[in-house]
Order: sequence, then C-alpha cells, then structure tokens
Amino acid sequence: MSESPGFVKTLRPYHVWALGVGIVLVGEYMGWNFTIAKGGVLGALLAMLVAGTMYIMISLCASELGAATKLAGGPYDWARLFVGPGAAGSVGLAVYMEFIALEAADAIVVAFIAQEIFPQLEVFPVTLLVIATLTFINYRGVVAALTLNFFMTAIAFVAIIAFFFSGTLGVFELHPENLFQGAVPNGLIGLFAALQFGPWFFLGIEGAAMCAEECKSPSRAVPLGQQAGMITLLVGAAMTLFVCTMLLDSSLPGEGLGVSVYPLFEAAQSTGVFFLVALLALGTLLTCLSSANGCVCDSSRSWFALSRDHFVSNWFSSVHPKYQSPYKAVIFTMPIAIAFAFSGYLDQVITFSIVSGLVCYVLIPFSLIRFRKMFPSHISKVRPFASPLQPWIAWFAMAIAIVIMSTLFWGYRYNLLFALIFYLIAYFYFHYKHKKHMKHFDWEKEMGWPNPSHHEAKE
Repeated sequence: MSESPGFVKTLRPYHVWALGVGIVLVGEYMGWNFTIAKGGVLGALLAMLVAGTMYIMISLCASELGAATKLAGGPYDWARLFVGPGAAGSVGLAVYMEFIALEAADAIVVAFIAQEIFPQLEVFPVTLLVIATLTFINYRGVVAALTLNFFMTAIAFVAIIAFFFSGTLGVFELHPENLFQGAVPNGLIGLFAALQFGPWFFLGIEGAAMCAEECKSPSRAVPLGQQAGMITLLVGAAMTLFVCTMLLDSSLPGEGLGVSVYPLFEAAQSTGVFFLVALLALGTLLTCLSSANGCVCDSSRSWFALSRDHFVSNWFSSVHPKYQSPYKAVIFTMPIAIAFAFSGYLDQVITFSIVSGLVCYVLIPFSLIRFRKMFPSHISKVRPFASPLQPWIAWFAMAIAIVIMSTLFWGYRYNLLFALIFYLIAYFYFHYKHKKHMKHFDWEKEMGWPNPSHHEAKE
C-alpha cells in the first residue's frame, strides 16, 4: 500500500526513543512488582531476565520490519503484508487493546497519586481528565506530543538513576536482608507464575516502530531509537528491582511491595529523604503521563491502519488538514480507555494489556520469518536494517511469549480465556472478510519492492 497522504516526515531518532521508552518506563514505576506477590524477589528477577531476553529479540524483529515497511500500522501492517488478513486484523486489534489498556492503567495511577497529594479528589474524575487532556494533545499533532514525551521521559529516567545512586552511595540505608526474607515465598510454582507480570518491565517497546511513516529517515531512526530505548529500559529495570527489594518488605502476603500501586514512590517514602520523595513522586507522575501519551499515539495509529485498509470503518482514516494527525482515530481512543479505567482494578487492566501484547509477540517474529522467506535475496533493496541471528531469535521469542502466556493460568485464567477467544474470533472474521482482497498484491506498485517469486509468495 502507498503511504498515507497528509503525514509529515518530521520525527528523528530521539522521538522514536521518546515514544518507546515513554510508553514503557512506567513499567519500572508500577505493575512490575506484582511479580513479587507471585514469586518473591527471585521470581521478580527471573521474570525480568526472561522478559528482557524476549523483548530484546522482539525489538530487533520490530526494528527490521519497521525500517523496511515504513508504515504507521506497525505489527498490523507487518502481519497484513507477510502473514495474511486474519493475522493482520487480530494483531491490529491486539495492538490497539494493549495500548488502550495500558493508557487506562497509567491514568488510574496518576489519579491515585493526585489523591495522595490532595485527599479530597476522587479517582475516577481525575482519570477522565488525564485521558481527555492527552487525547487533545495527540489531536494537535505527533511532533508536539512526542517532544513532550521526550522531556517527561528523560526526567523520570533521571529520577530512577538518582534514587539508585543515592542508595549505593549511602544517602539512605539499604536492607539486604529483605532479599532473603521474600526470596521464594511460593516455591517453584511461584517462580513460574511470576513470569506473567515480567512483560510489564518492557511492555510496549515494539510501539516505537509505529511512527516509522512519520520519520525523516525510518531506516536509521527506527533501529537506532528502538535499540537505544531497549538499553535504557534494561538499565532502569535492574536499578528499580535492586532498590525497591532492599527498601520494601516483600515477604508479607497481601501487603508490602507485592501489592503497591506505585512501588518506587513508596520505596522513596521509606527513606524519609524529602528530596527523593518529591523526585520520585514527580517521576511517577511524569512517566504515567508520558506512557499514556505514547499509548494514545500508538493505539490511534493501529486503528488508523485498520481503517485505511477497510478492516474497520474507513471513517477513521482521515488525516487532519492542519495538524496532520489521524484525529478521528485519536478521538476514538478516549471512550475505550475510559471503559477500561471505569473498572478501577489495576491488576486486571494490566493483565489484559499483557495478554494483548503477548498475542503481538507471537505474530511479530512470525511476520519477520515470513518476510525473510518472501524476500531472501533483496537485502539492500528491501531490508535497510538486518537484525542478527535470524530467524533463530524470532522462533525463540515466539516460544518465550507462549510460555509467559501459559503462566496466566495461575490467577488470571478467565482473563486469558476471554482474550484468546476474542482474538480467535477476530482472526477468523477478518480472514473470511478480506481473503479475496489480499490475494493479488502488487509489491512493486504498493511498496516499491520487487515481486517475490511464485514459490516464495506461496510458502
């Protein structure tokens, strides 16, 4: 397909970094700590390492696909081009739901922080205000939204670094005994079950590639911004786990670190150092706003791409004549995010976002495998960035995603069942509806690529 008219190519690598890290850094400030409730400190460490390995592989796959296709739909467009309409429709919805649920979770935490500072405030009205404000910012255009993300994300990441070094340099006392008291509270099953919240450390980094259509040089900006973002997140996750587990008790079931809404902020409160408490409160607030802001950007691009190809109403595929934003798709994110936020159950909203993300993490590497089979000998023409050790890491990433998805059986089996049925229905519906329209795709005309041989296209 051709690039959408109206999108202006203005984004640079730091915008891609800001989009990816801006969405994901919130995972260091909240949500990851539910791994503690399942598997203790050792379970959290295992979850971080396993999820981190998967996300490094996914980000490499996404960088190669994003740099090659240069389209706004991200995982949806990759599945549409290289797998088929059923996979495209289901992964497009999964991306949309992943980021919408994440936006709702971010807005809920912002509301809780606001209530902590001003007890007279109610959580739900503040949540609505956050969602409406960020929708308006994205309505006004992507450059302003992602420039704002860059500064908010940078401040939030500096806050984590300052907190970590304050502890290691003796500004406050760390408690190494906490590592052993809550190491493995639920045995081996707990270690395995902890994997279900491991993705929250890095959930959404693949979304950095979804602004490829608006980058000045996608083949450079997408891989550079995405890999820099992954390094940032790995460093932040390690620092966060180290400091929080040494400051907050993780051995008591139903309380402490394992159930905290904002663990980094509570860890800062436990130090009694006013500067750090204020800094981490600001960091928590900014990272939630940054994440929700990026989620509006990415979810609207996924819905826009679905609309542009008539998977959903093409009414949503309009680009604003002045702001060059997919403004109808942006506005449509608001009622869905409000519906998620209305539940108020943070772990349930997070779980649905994780399941939706895991659906993508099976189909993104599979899309890369199909892409390389269809275009094996046109590296310089089609693949400006080629990720290493393929297709082996793509298969390995799919295997890890399936294993993590299976761990949701412990505690969230109904969420898992509902999500899988939802996406299976979407798969068969879109496959039946669009299979005739996807048979004769002219790669030369639509993508500027040489058409694959009959054998390669059929495989």
